[in-house]
Amino acid sequence: MIRKLILSLCVGFCCLACEEALPDYNTTWSGVQFVLGETLNPERFSYSFIGKEETRMMDTIWFTVRPQGLLPERSSRIRLEQYEGKEWKYIYGEDGTIADSVLRVFPYQAEAGVHYVAFDDERMAEYLTLEPGELEAKIPVIVMRDRSLQDTTFTLFFHIVDSEDLKAGDEKYCNIQLGIADCLSRPAAWNNWFFAGTWSQTRHEFMIRVTGEDWDDEFINTLDLDQKNYYLYVFNRELKKENAARAEEGLPPLRDDPNDPNTDITFPTVAFM
Repeated sequence: MIRKLILSLCVGFCCLACEEALPDYNTTWSGVQFVLGETLNPERFSYSFIGKEETRMMDTIWFTVRPQGLLPERSSRIRLEQYEGKEWKYIYGEDGTIADSVLRVFPYQAEAGVHYVAFDDERMAEYLTLEPGELEAKIPVIVMRDRSLQDTTFTLFFHIVDSEDLKAGDEKYCNIQLGIADCLSRPAAWNNWFFAGTWSQTRHEFMIRVTGEDWDDEFINTLDLDQKNYYLYVFNRELKKENAARAEEGLPPLRDDPNDPNTDITFPTVAFM
């Protein structure tokens, strides 16, 4: 009997402790966050004006968002803010432990009114909303073509923050890094495991030239395994032709780095993912 009493008291105390540890359920919470992919760095995106008509001075990149918690019952404002991109760099000692650290601010960060339309600009207001009952919405970032983009990629770091209507959702799904350029730059989708090899401007230019495709994020993300293998066949076929023509002219094979003889361009024959 005493054992049963002690057991009952223990269970009661445990339940009480668990009950006190749980936060109050808020039935009025409404939030919003980005819909991101399952890639290694899903928060990274890129855009380039390269290949676009010279008269195009602005363009729009659309991002998908979804509500969290209760669905809004009225038109609700989504608030975006630019933030300063930075990271910790660690210095390791001879024993492999961290000896020091330095907070590094990323260079070439985008400037509102120069590289993109400010988020509080009146032109953005009507688009940064979530309508009643919407389960998904598209919101824009308007990029601007500035001369500084012709030789440098500028990065816009921005995130969803609390507005008067909607809270920011999971922090993991509220931050975006958008590279903006008007020169050939490495697309965010071209990661270290990209099926066509390591990025270089020469390799990228060759791929564009022999296929007529831009090989930007939008195009790369449409490719399935069969299409990747087809393009590898095209790259290898055209590279063989190009290197033969270069040899007749007394030129070396096409290289990732024209000044480094150890960087001859090659392509895999098969894509596995």
